[in-house]
Amino acid sequence: MDFIKFVEQIPNITIARRVASAYVADYRRLELDEIKDFLKKTANQYISFENISNRLEEIKLESNRAVRIIAPILLRDYLLNQDDFISSTKDTDSAVLNYEKSIVDESNNFDESKISKDFALFKHMIDAAWAHNDDISVDEKNLLETLRKYLSISIKEFHMLEAKSGRFPTPENVLHTYDDIEDTRKVLQAKGLIVAIKNSDGVMCDMIPDDIAQCIRKYYNIEIRAYGYEKLVDYVVKKTKKQYLVDIVNKASQYFSKAKIEISNNPTVNELKDIILKSIQPSNLIGGFSPRDGLDVTMLSAWCSDIGLNVSGNKVALIDRILEYYDSMRRIEIKTEDEREKLIAFYNQLANRDLKNLRANNIIEKDLQCEHLFEDATNYLFEKMLLNKPLTLTGSEHPDGKLSFKDKYIMWDNKSKETAVNLKDHIQQFERYIKTSDKDVTVFMVIAPDFTPQSVQECVDFSLNNDTQILLITAEELKTVAEIWAKKHPGEIFNLGYFKQNGRFDIKLLNL
Repeated sequence: MDFIKFVEQIPNITIARRVASAYVADYRRLELDEIKDFLKKTANQYISFENISNRLEEIKLESNRAVRIIAPILLRDYLLNQDDFISSTKDTDSAVLNYEKSIVDESNNFDESKISKDFALFKHMIDAAWAHNDDISVDEKNLLETLRKYLSISIKEFHMLEAKSGRFPTPENVLHTYDDIEDTRKVLQAKGLIVAIKNSDGVMCDMIPDDIAQCIRKYYNIEIRAYGYEKLVDYVVKKTKKQYLVDIVNKASQYFSKAKIEISNNPTVNELKDIILKSIQPSNLIGGFSPRDGLDVTMLSAWCSDIGLNVSGNKVALIDRILEYYDSMRRIEIKTEDEREKLIAFYNQLANRDLKNLRANNIIEKDLQCEHLFEDATNYLFEKMLLNKPLTLTGSEHPDGKLSFKDKYIMWDNKSKETAVNLKDHIQQFERYIKTSDKDVTVFMVIAPDFTPQSVQECVDFSLNNDTQILLITAEELKTVAEIWAKKHPGEIFNLGYFKQNGRFDIKLLNL
């Protein structure tokens, strides 16, 4: 939908005035139909690349850091990748928070011992910028942005390094609020970069009109949408040899001479795909960096034939045709069964080792599988139902699971037993996990079928001498929380702060 068509469908005066504030003079005194007429007359200002670029530059200088962070995520990382550049406001909110959560999780999985010199330098500059007044000014942000580009560090990597220092998305890695996102949404609307519109079901949506979206993509140097690029890369991987991918990455390093793209001595195809998706434009992947690089006309023509396109034309024409095809590709969600999902129905039986029942339902074949499947089910419960993806565990001495919680961790351990768990029998083991953690552990959850009465006192005794709380939660209680949350709040991240309880879990303390 282009800008003019949107104007004809503006749902109310409030939205009309917000959009009009960008370029329409005296819009406050106008009625809805009058605003629409003026918006049509000033349409060229809204779809001007120069104006749009200036507005996006203004966002970089926003005094509100929340707007500076959320706006690019909402635009570049989400809306520009949606079909027709449209999304319900609820889905947009969830996408922004999920992006922020994923960055914090990635930072906790990031191995600093393998950090490159460029990354180390950039992280040092981030920490230095934050050291003054425990904040980062607009000028410091601009300096970091210049250095980021010079070192060819992606924006996502920038965010990850900030999160590693406990500064993203906000201090102590606290996620932004829905109010923060709504405030940013209003700023973007007032700058004419996004609009509000109701879909056919009457649901309020965020949308970037097509003509404005093309200008924003040009500003961010985006050739095609992420989904289409993934499919394009898959085709290249299928039709070329691994050496072609290696050569393209190496040539990219030479082309971007200011910073070398990191590549291992013997990279896997998946590693190369990740590097390409992150660092190389689609046109360079298939067309190279000079007339003699990339795929030849014969192969490009054959590619066009494979996807039903015109096979004639020179190399540039064929590449443009292919890019347009993959950019127009719509995302089709195919739900594949997660083998862990069926374990949730038998979660309590896995916890209390009801082996007879588990065998009868073909959940286990051997008794030893019970404990492992209990852990798998718990991972599924956190990742898919509570939308908190567990972190990668390394080494042999670790709990069964670990989650990001602000700039700290929440850990858990599963205890599959036929009898009630006595915490005293395991507290030394849990204390080792807590003491050897690279970050503070705010809560250590013990998930079991039941607990002895003495276990509650053990939690109290432990908390007297430690900053970590011990939460005793039964499998049935955790399953209940997950099922209620997934049903009442689909797509929303569960706030792990609800688990900041010492002793036995009390579901009444949750606002479900």
